[in-house]
Parts: sequence; C-alpha cells; structure tokens
Amino acid sequence: MKSIKSIFLLIVMSLIFMIMNMSSVVAQIRRPIGTNLAGVVDWSSEFVFVDVMKQSRNWVPHDIGPNADWDSGIEIPLNSDGYPLEIPYDNGIDSPQGVRAIMFADLEYVYPNGEYRFIADGVGQIQLWGAASVTFQCPIDTIINLDNSSGLLVLEILESNVNNPIHDIHVVMPGYHDTFASNPFHPELLSFIEDFQVIRFMDWMSTNGSEVQEWSDRTLPNYFTQTIPSGVSYEYLIELSNLTQKDLWVNIPHRASDDYITRFAEMLRDQVDPSLSIYLEYSNEVWNNIFSQNLYAAEAAESIGYTGEQWDLSWQYTAKRSADVFRIFEDVFFDHERLVKVIPGIAVNSWVNNFIIDRFNEELYNPTGVTADALAIAPYFGGVANSIADAGLANTISIEAILDSMENSMPESFLWMDQNKQLADDYNLDLIAYEGGQHLVAYFPYSDDETFVNKLLDANRDPRMENLYCTYFDYWYDTVGGGVFANFSSHGGYSQYGSWGVKETYEDINAPKYLGLKNCVFSYNSISNTDNLSLAKSEVRLYPSIVTDQFTIEAQLNNFSIRIYDMNGILHQSINSQSNTSTIATQQLQPGLYFVHITNADNEVRYVSKIIKQ
Repeated sequence: MKSIKSIFLLIVMSLIFMIMNMSSVVAQIRRPIGTNLAGVVDWSSEFVFVDVMKQSRNWVPHDIGPNADWDSGIEIPLNSDGYPLEIPYDNGIDSPQGVRAIMFADLEYVYPNGEYRFIADGVGQIQLWGAASVTFQCPIDTIINLDNSSGLLVLEILESNVNNPIHDIHVVMPGYHDTFASNPFHPELLSFIEDFQVIRFMDWMSTNGSEVQEWSDRTLPNYFTQTIPSGVSYEYLIELSNLTQKDLWVNIPHRASDDYITRFAEMLRDQVDPSLSIYLEYSNEVWNNIFSQNLYAAEAAESIGYTGEQWDLSWQYTAKRSADVFRIFEDVFFDHERLVKVIPGIAVNSWVNNFIIDRFNEELYNPTGVTADALAIAPYFGGVANSIADAGLANTISIEAILDSMENSMPESFLWMDQNKQLADDYNLDLIAYEGGQHLVAYFPYSDDETFVNKLLDANRDPRMENLYCTYFDYWYDTVGGGVFANFSSHGGYSQYGSWGVKETYEDINAPKYLGLKNCVFSYNSISNTDNLSLAKSEVRLYPSIVTDQFTIEAQLNNFSIRIYDMNGILHQSINSQSNTSTIATQQLQPGLYFVHITNADNEVRYVSKIIKQ
C-alpha cells in the first residue's frame, strides 16, 4: 500500500509541475541559499511560536517558602505532556516543591507589549510576575497585559490538584488569540524564511550533545514547551517546511538506533510534502572534539573493531554511520531522488574530508555501496578576534581595522572552498555549505574583555559588513560554483558568545549581514516567465504576503482578473475586478501556500505572487 501511495504522490507532483508550466512561471534559483534556524530557547529573540508557552524554559523546581534557592534540583513527577502531577510536591524527604517557567528572558523591549490571552486548565493556582503581576485560580481563560520593559515573564504553579492537575497552559501573543492552535508559527518567522530554499534544523533538533537514542526519546508536539534537551518535535519541523515549501535539512542524532532512523525516515516519507527534498546529515561536526559526539563516535568505532587515535576513529565512524543512515532511508523511501545524502566535512582541512570519503567508499564501512550526493563544509571567514588580541591590539584597534582584518582573512576561506570543490569534483559530489558567514568571536581569555567584545559586536553592525558578505558569496557562487549555502544563523542577540544572527530581531531589517544576503543572494533568485510576459512590480502590489482573513491588490490595470491556486494547482477563487484596488477575503481557504495570478483583459498573466494563509 505504501508503494501505491508513493506512486500516487509522484503523479500528483507531475501534474503540479505541468500546471505551473502552463502558467509559464518558473522559479530561477541562481544562488541557492538556506538558513540555519536559531535554537528554540526562552531567551531567543526569534519568536517561533505565537503561543509563548511553547518557547518557555522547562520547569525550574524550588522549595515553597521565603528565601528558597532558585533551583532545588528536585525531580518532580510529570505527566506525558510535561505538567506536574501535583503541586506542592512532597517526596517525604525534601521540602515541598513548586515549579516555575520563564519566558522572554533578557528580552526587554523586544517582545510585544499588550494584551495576551492566558489559558490554563485543571484545578489550582498560578502566579505571574515580571512583565505581569497577577494570581489566578484555575481553570482560567482571560486577557493579561504584559509590560515589555521587564526582561522576563515568570509563571509559577503554586497549587495543582492531584485529581485534576493544572495543564494545557497557553500565553498567546496579541493578534493571535483565536488562531494560535491552527497557526502556531509566528508570521515574522514565516516571512523571514520565504527568501531561502532550505531550512537546516540542527539547533531545533538540539543536535550537539543529543541524548536521543530511541524513537521514544523524541519530543512530542503536545509537550508544554519545545525547549527541552530532546529538541523541537519533528512534527513542527515538518509542518514548517510544508507550510513554507522549503526543503528540510535534518541532523540524525549521533546515538540514534537503527529503529529510530527507520521510524524517522517513515515519518518524513509520509508527512513531508513529496515535492520537497530532504537533506540527511549524520549529527553535526563529529570531527570537532568540543562536542560529545566526537568522543562517542571514537568509542563506538573502537567497540566494533576499528583502530586508531580518537580523531581517526571518529572520522571512520562518521563514514560508517553516514552509510547506515543513507541505506536505511533508501530502504524506506520509494523515491530516492527526494534525498540529498550529505557527507559532513571540515572546511579547513580537505585531507580529513578525503579520508572520510575514502572510508565511506570502502566495503568495510559501507557494505551495501550506498552513494552520497554532496560534501558539506562550513567555510567561515573573519575568525580574527583572538589573533588581534594576541597581538596586544584589543584596547587600541578600531572597528575599521577589525573589518580590514576580516577582509584580509577571506583568501584563506576562499582557499578552503577551492580545495574542497576540487575534492568534491573528484568524487562526483556537489559542494554545499552546512554553515557559514562571519566568525568574529573572541575565545578565552579574551571573551571576558567587555571593551574588546563590544568592538566585535559593533563590527558586526557596521555597514561595511554588507560588502564583506557580498564579496564572500560572490566567490562561493561565481568562482567556486558552490551549491546550497546554509547561512549561520537566523535571528539572535549579539553577546560575548558571538554575533551569529544575520539579524538581531525580526525588526532588524537593515542589519548589514542581512542586506548582504538580500542584495547579493536573494536578488539573484526570482520568479520569472518563460514566455516573456511582464511581471512588473510597478503595475501590481499585493499585501500582506502572510494573511489571515484577507489581502489587498492594487493594480495599474483597467480590468484584471485574480485567480488563487493552491500548491496542487487547484483553482480556489476567480475574481474579476473593475477597480484599481480589490480586497480579497480568504476565510474559506485552509492554511497553506497559495499562488495568486493577476491577468489583464487579454488574459495575459501580468503578475504572480505567493501568499501564506494562516
């Protein structure tokens, strides 16, 4: 039955392709670009969910009473969706325990002010403090006002009845009170993703140091928060990719059993839109000894009879386990073309990658002879901070000189790209980037030098950074001929630990790094028309692109028609407009991606745009 389903899906996608060709509109992706998404944590400026509780910190247990420590460390029994079975909790040894969850930590003036919908089921008492100060008897469904001048919101469960414990808590942002369940993602996240072709979910999956081994270890979508060590539920990864129509890049946990890999493959096969590609990577940077997966791989390799030093063993196991992952996925997937099988490499030393690829191609490590599609590296540039400080320049160097040093470091990154491209070509692999961008961060002992660190942060905000990004991406795409580049990373505040976000917040649309992507990558990728029909933006304006109940079209045409198709090419609405402005109701559309076609009186397609219905 599964094979019949797969064949049907392939036929459907072929029909979609024909329908899109009939409209003579194709996407031209000259510079394929992906993004790593920031980790889902309570202190992140990247608000993933409109229900803030989904991004809260996991419960912090504490003694009930005055002058108690912030975290008692006591393990409190929870139900399957993460709520305490009873509060106060008394284990007969320690003091009675309560729990608290934290939202918006260190995000003063970043999160929205205003009216939040607060919901809690069950019987008990909840107290809020920080951005709000109020106590509720549950069950409750009410409106609370948050003051974003406070750097956090804390939710305390003071009492929870063992016969009907508090559960199903929601803290819903203004504007989404009635839609959070059916449309969980923040629209600014969806808008940001729109310009990329691939989403890498390494941080969403909490890949580094992951303890996930069996399928039962994964996070479920109904768990009260998605910030726990097992990462975000895979259902949310799939829903986001399907909704935005972006290929998804997953990182298989280094401890994952064959059963886990098989079940994950089945989930992706059955639930991911069949038109989307799935990038497969074994863990993340297993070669890097700062991560626990490096030691795990070395010990696992030794346990099955491989020999060598720790670094050597970890490379061997990377080759072996990558082959295992690819084979299991190919056994599960009817359509192997949907898979992009990635050999994970290191940018600075192509010899290491040569070693891993050679082992991958040996029968000892890959007895079934499964093939790979791409070699992935992380060719960062500008990792000059410690060199500057080592030279005694931390206190005197200017922002301009820091940027000069970053620019002077680029030829080294370019050399890594060139060497790995040659290696990839030798093995008939695509060269892609799993991460990349600037790497201006100070490490010990300079990471505590506040004055120096602030200079590094200011350099990331300097307008000249846009030009550095343009030079960097020009070389990758035009000189090297590199493929998909998964920029690191999406949104995040800058600190002594790095300035990884291409933007610091959603509103940071003029961030130089983001402008570098916008003007030197996104601008090369567009919807174009193979029949030379005009898609003039000056003639038509559509807003917003992410809609709930309606959107508006302004057109410099006397008469025009509006047709709305879903991603399967099915026509949902056809409207004739006699005025320059039309407001289109969308209540009847199900959430998802749609294509809006504007045709003139001669039935010529004049404009095509995407909208995302929430």
